[in-house]
Amino acid sequence: MTFIGAVSSGFKNYFNFKGSATRREFWYWFLFTFLLALVLGTIEGAIWPPTATTGDFATDIQSFTNDNTPLTTISSLALLIPNLSILARRLHDGGYSAKWLFLWIVPVAYGIFSTIGAVTLINDYPSGQEFSAELLMALVFLILPIFALGAVVLVIFFVLVLKKSKSFYDGNKYVSPEPLDSLDEGTTA
Repeated sequence: MTFIGAVSSGFKNYFNFKGSATRREFWYWFLFTFLLALVLGTIEGAIWPPTATTGDFATDIQSFTNDNTPLTTISSLALLIPNLSILARRLHDGGYSAKWLFLWIVPVAYGIFSTIGAVTLINDYPSGQEFSAELLMALVFLILPIFALGAVVLVIFFVLVLKKSKSFYDGNKYVSPEPLDSLDEGTTA
């Protein structure tokens, strides 16, 4: 499969979570999404340059969250479903269930609960006082595991997508069997 073929296959199978995708198709799609994000990020950086840091934590966080990134946000949302579908098809090609995609719920759920906890800690802090070291450490220990859990999930998926393709005859129940005569092509009697 070529790069263009993989990209067109990714868009043709936008909502297709059945079947399989080869390693080459998956990694070409991954390259396409990476290059698209790189180009769109460069365009956004030229149109809306990032604001300079001031050294004040609260001001820097506020300016970071207010930076304009509509192009990458729209492309990320538009490519979310095809990214999940090609990952599901790649898992099928390796002989794994697409239910592995639900593993992403762990860091997302922890992220939601830790954000609620962080907001609660900040709101309960007396106004007019600078944040203490204890509060900052509590916030770090609430938020840091999100990245650790996300990294663990990424490593698991990285290992799964690197696995060799398994055919129906190797015990892969997620792909259809190929005709036996196509397997014998190229052999002589």
